[in-house]
Amino acid sequence: MPRAVDRTARLTAVGDAVVTIATETGFTAVTIRSVAERIGASTSAVTHYVGSRDEMLRIAVRREVQVRRSQAEAAMAGRHGAVALRALVEWAVLTADEATHRFWLALIVGAPNEPILRAELDAFNDWWDTHIRNMVEQTGITEVQHAADLLNVVVDGLVIGAFDDGTPWPRARRLQVLDATWRAIGIAE
Repeated sequence: MPRAVDRTARLTAVGDAVVTIATETGFTAVTIRSVAERIGASTSAVTHYVGSRDEMLRIAVRREVQVRRSQAEAAMAGRHGAVALRALVEWAVLTADEATHRFWLALIVGAPNEPILRAELDAFNDWWDTHIRNMVEQTGITEVQHAADLLNVVVDGLVIGAFDDGTPWPRARRLQVLDATWRAIGIAE
C-alpha cells in the first residue's frame, strides 16, 4: 500500500528544493530531476504534485516572493510617507540574509531566459514600484519619478553589490549610503 504524503508538505519540500538549487547554482540547474534528487524522491513523486517544470518554478518563486512581500508589508505597517519609505528601503537592504540576496540575484539573472521567472519578477517589481512612488508622493517631493529611480538604483546596487567581494557591505556602510540617498532626494532625518 502506498504511503500517504501530505500535499502541502510535499509542495513545501519541492519549493524549498527549487529555491536552494537556484541560490546555489542558478535557475538553469533547477529541473524536475534535480529537485527530486534534492528531496530524496523520484521524478514521478515530484510530477504528481507539479505538472511541469514551469509550474514548479511558478509555485516556488511565487511563494518565496510572497514571503518577502509579507515581510516588507510588516516593515511598513502603520507607517506613512517618509517613515514608511525608509522602513521599506531599509528592510530591503538591511534585513535580508545572504540566502535571500542569492535568491534575488538568481531570479534577476534567470528572468531574461525564463518567462515564468520574468513574470514573477515583473509582478513583484510592479508592487514595489507602486509602493515606492506612492510613498515618495506622500512626502511632498516634487520629482517623484527621479526620487523613485534613485531609490531603486540604490536598493538594487546594495543588494547586488553584496556579491562583489562575496559578502554584503557592513551595515554601517549601507546606512551611510542610505543616509546620503535620503539627503539627495530631500528626506533628511
